[in-house]
Amino acid sequence: MAENLPPRRKRRSKQGVPQADVSQDPPPVDVHPSIATLRGSHRAAHPDEGTILEAASHLLMVYEWPINCPRFMEGLRMLGLDCVSQLQYIRMDHNLLTALVERWSPQTNSFHLPVGEMSITLQDVALILGLHIDGPALVGHNVVGAGRRWLSWPDCCDDLLGQHPQRDVVYVDPFNPRVSSKFRMGQAQAQTCLPLRWLRWTFYRDSYLDMNELDFWRHLRAYVLFLMGTYLLPDTSGCEIHLRFLPLLEDLGLFSTYSLGGAVLAHLYRELAEATKPKRANIAGCIHLLQIWCWERLHVGRPTLHVPQQVSLDGLSVGYRWNQQFIRQLPAGSLSSYRDELDGLLDSQVTWEPYTTEIMSQVPDICLSGRFIWLARVPLVSWTRVEWHLPDRVLRQFGFVPTIDVHPMEPKFVRVDGRGKSDTDWLVYYLHYIGLWEDRTSHITEGTPLGDDTKHLIQHYLQWFRSWATLYMLRPTSTPPTTYYPRSPSERYLRQYLLDTQRAVQPLLSSNDFSDAENVIRRIGELALDVCREIHIPDDHYTEEVHTGFTEDVQAGFTESISTPVFVDPYSMGAGPSSFQDSGPGHDYFSYPTQQHSPARVEDDILPVTVQVEQHLLRDRPVRPPQHYTPGSDALPHRGRRRR
Repeated sequence: MAENLPPRRKRRSKQGVPQADVSQDPPPVDVHPSIATLRGSHRAAHPDEGTILEAASHLLMVYEWPINCPRFMEGLRMLGLDCVSQLQYIRMDHNLLTALVERWSPQTNSFHLPVGEMSITLQDVALILGLHIDGPALVGHNVVGAGRRWLSWPDCCDDLLGQHPQRDVVYVDPFNPRVSSKFRMGQAQAQTCLPLRWLRWTFYRDSYLDMNELDFWRHLRAYVLFLMGTYLLPDTSGCEIHLRFLPLLEDLGLFSTYSLGGAVLAHLYRELAEATKPKRANIAGCIHLLQIWCWERLHVGRPTLHVPQQVSLDGLSVGYRWNQQFIRQLPAGSLSSYRDELDGLLDSQVTWEPYTTEIMSQVPDICLSGRFIWLARVPLVSWTRVEWHLPDRVLRQFGFVPTIDVHPMEPKFVRVDGRGKSDTDWLVYYLHYIGLWEDRTSHITEGTPLGDDTKHLIQHYLQWFRSWATLYMLRPTSTPPTTYYPRSPSERYLRQYLLDTQRAVQPLLSSNDFSDAENVIRRIGELALDVCREIHIPDDHYTEEVHTGFTEDVQAGFTESISTPVFVDPYSMGAGPSSFQDSGPGHDYFSYPTQQHSPARVEDDILPVTVQVEQHLLRDRPVRPPQHYTPGSDALPHRGRRRR
């Protein structure tokens, strides 16, 4: 009977494809992946639905554990953490962070901006935070469990910290004795996490000078765990640190050789990728690094300092000059305003190389110890996470000509985390990537230094980049306002100039009778002079001779003394967000036409390359919806109440 049974049909998956035919390999990675290819899985596709990202970093908690003991500072210096301990709390600009995340591409680990790709690199980690970046990857064997060194994580804590949280013990805040609490180790029955408040309440001391050697090292381990959980490697919980890092702290001398900076960068890359999900409400990782990186390189959201850019670092890292004591005023920009600023970002608003020779001469040796791997194209390992460091996509940040010859991240790269893999030996699981990291000096990216003779190459790169990248977050208005009320005398002059010009030119176009063209030209010239008198319009082609001749010709009735027409670039004027060329009716957020290589205008041959590039960007920028309320206009979307 069994031989006569029909063959069993292949079980079909939910998508209607036989499971035997479903490939487990990830889809191939595009060499030029745009954020638009991610479609609805990226928060940039839902700008009106996403929430403002809240940072899970707790540098304020680090500030609440002050270190003034010389012995403790010497221990941190031995571990390479003395620069980080001197960084102070700064108020996070959540709107700015959200606007940056909307431009982060997980496929390239870079921000897609109108000026090209930019990213946080090992150079930024070393110079801003002062962390060690050259050394073994921050990963180790699984040493807790049956048949291993420690049977459980509480046993590991008792051995390396001297104690672990007891559920029936009431702990008291050393800074406020009226505050008390009970703690327990997190992650349910596994007990794999330590509460950050418990670490501070238990191991804080005014002085560590009278401690014996064993207790001192235990307190130092506790502070390093606290620093990693609140600042360097925080997760979205915001209140715990995983104990996987504690065994590495058993030998503090060996721990000081690890690439802690590489782990911090890999962790931040992964958290940025997670934050691009539309429904994500918070962002973890070293957000302090992200915000200072933006302030160093972009003129967007940059705070006002008490003095011009702090140069005297006193042997500390670059992040020290953005401490709260030097900041006079932090701009309170909205998400919409930051989107608009990043949409219209110009090359002149970017500091491509903020770390000058003067700064390099003042930072400590740890900031420059790994400078030979700043351009290494290698995977970064942070225990359960691996992310690719791709400096070849941001060569301009290192003083090299950006290239269009870039390679994809990795054809079969898949992001993996530790969920459901508690017994995995990550040192074996990531053996391939760890091998690439160990051979990092063989994967150094080379480039052509920037110079006066390489400006055309930058323009060529920008034309290539804008042909596939997603440049704009704000779409053009779908339906124009039904009415418009000029808000200032200058706007009224511009409106009157437009209407009078249309009225003067329309009879000529409708009748094809150009006998009255001279009077029309005279009238348009008078209108233009009225506008120039009332509005300051900077123009690179303006000269006194042209203006004087133009005035005399208008007053004389445009005599035949004008033999050669004067070409004026309409895009050389200082235009605001509402003065850019309209791109037609509204499109989807990612359906803007790509840049076409049209023939250059007459003036392009005489303009500097940088001016040409910025004018090219302004011409293709779409019109923004009005950001102010105009009576009688029903084209503005309803603004919901801000979440408190």
